[in-house]
Amino acid sequence: MSSPPSKRVKLEDSAASSLDLVEESSGIDDAFVEHCSICLQPYADRTVIPTCSHEFCFECLLIWTEQSRRCPLCSQDIGKYLMHHIRSKYDYQKHYLAPLRTSPETQATAAARRDIQQRAARRREVEWGRRRRRELEELDELERAIEKRRWVYRHNLYAKHVASNPYTRYRPFPTPAQFSASQDFISRATSFVRRELMVWTGLDVEFLTTFTISLMKSLDIRSEPAVRLLAEFLDMDAEPGHERDNAEHFAHELYCYLRSPFRDLTAYDSNVQVSCLSITVLLPTKFETTLYLSPCYRP
Repeated sequence: MSSPPSKRVKLEDSAASSLDLVEESSGIDDAFVEHCSICLQPYADRTVIPTCSHEFCFECLLIWTEQSRRCPLCSQDIGKYLMHHIRSKYDYQKHYLAPLRTSPETQATAAARRDIQQRAARRREVEWGRRRRRELEELDELERAIEKRRWVYRHNLYAKHVASNPYTRYRPFPTPAQFSASQDFISRATSFVRRELMVWTGLDVEFLTTFTISLMKSLDIRSEPAVRLLAEFLDMDAEPGHERDNAEHFAHELYCYLRSPFRDLTAYDSNVQVSCLSITVLLPTKFETTLYLSPCYRP
């Protein structure tokens, strides 16, 4: 009577053990099945990224590339194509990716961008206009100054001598050694000489400016040798008896300017006084200037 129940118990135990074996084996198989890192399912049309060799489902990776062109695992650039339908190491298909679509620009963003561009263009136009006006004003001022200096030379008017003292702030004329050692003297003389030489047409202003500065480093500009060298350029067409007039006049004007305390040529022109009686003169450029003159002074 006791044997049937024992057999039934043994059958039940064997069935349970077989089920456990099946479950364990299926668990082991699932553990070794490779899954896509995007959908977490077994690969459907295994697709490889050529730059980093990570694998995904073709559809999953295709959807991913519509939003980003970096690998979902390592963030490396995906490249221009994907490798799928892989049958062997050298047997696969390339799927070339279309360019990423940028998000459409809203009307408000487009309008704001156009407004910024228009304002920048207006600012450039205004700045260019201001710069152009400044250039024209400086050019006009230079032309007026040259015409005024030309009038002074034409009428043989010399800058009036001013004593050297603390009140006038005029200084003695520098010696060639002092001139060579002072960058301030060289800079001031260069500016004055370059403008002064524009009084005469047909001169090589830059060459003569360099020549004059070099001359002043070795000779007194009013000395006989210096005047004679300058006359070869400034008095080429002079009449007999006036072979050095322009050179002597030029040397005197440069001498007076370097002694003055003024660095700005416009300020010097406004303060310099010239020889003979006080008169008011209308220059050819239709502006008036008062020339303060005293009995003729010659260097």
